[in-house]
Amino acid sequence: MRNWILILIFLIFIQCDNNEQKKEWLLNKDSLFTSISSEHFNLYTFEGHLSEKTKSHFLNERESAYRKISDFFEIKKDISINVFLFRDKQTKYNFTGHEGFGWGFDNNIVEVFNDSIRIDPYHELAHVIGYTINKPPALIDEGTAVYLSQLYGDKAFSRLIGYPTKSINEILLLLNKNEKVLTISTLLSYNDIGDNLAYCTSASFVEFLIKNYGKQKFLELYKSLSNTDNAKNKIIYEKICGVKFNQIEDEWTKYKNIEN
Repeated sequence: MRNWILILIFLIFIQCDNNEQKKEWLLNKDSLFTSISSEHFNLYTFEGHLSEKTKSHFLNERESAYRKISDFFEIKKDISINVFLFRDKQTKYNFTGHEGFGWGFDNNIVEVFNDSIRIDPYHELAHVIGYTINKPPALIDEGTAVYLSQLYGDKAFSRLIGYPTKSINEILLLLNKNEKVLTISTLLSYNDIGDNLAYCTSASFVEFLIKNYGKQKFLELYKSLSNTDNAKNKIIYEKICGVKFNQIEDEWTKYKNIEN
């Protein structure tokens, strides 16, 4: 009962500004939530939201995902990550000011978790672990997160958006029939990605880079690209991949069509 009183008081006085909201609920996390920890995760939930068995299963699943994502990025150091689970999207928004079902920032992951909505364990974790080496442009940032959730999560993103048996490139072909085709040059300038076409295009491009140029060159790109200097980024692509940027884009266009 005490926790719910604190929650109600918090919601009454919560700031409207997103940054202030983030600061407030994070600062008050120990009084607002109950917590349980594993080797790399601190799980925060409201009292009564989840059973102890569900929490334990959740943490075991996340630890397994942590090992896979860390191995992909070739990161050896241990990272402590806070995970906040909310019953529904509206409650999540009321506390954090963030839209959507999932959010990864700094060493924090925020998700909606209920009987019908459960985010795959890889997407937001890829953001948080990846940010320890660099914060690349949205094209690579979101593309990598979707790519890894597809790779390790049995087409988790495909299932999330309603195409459970299809690959990213198969979905992209369907979306391109109904929506404007996005070029990589256009996506390179995006600060945020928020629609399925952009997500799939980005993931397809990341998959292409890894298959065509190898994982080591991709990781070099990930570590080197800037999220503020698009002109410089094209030079970085050309230096690491050894070809002009328009050739990279042309090769990707052929790749995504052949893969279908």
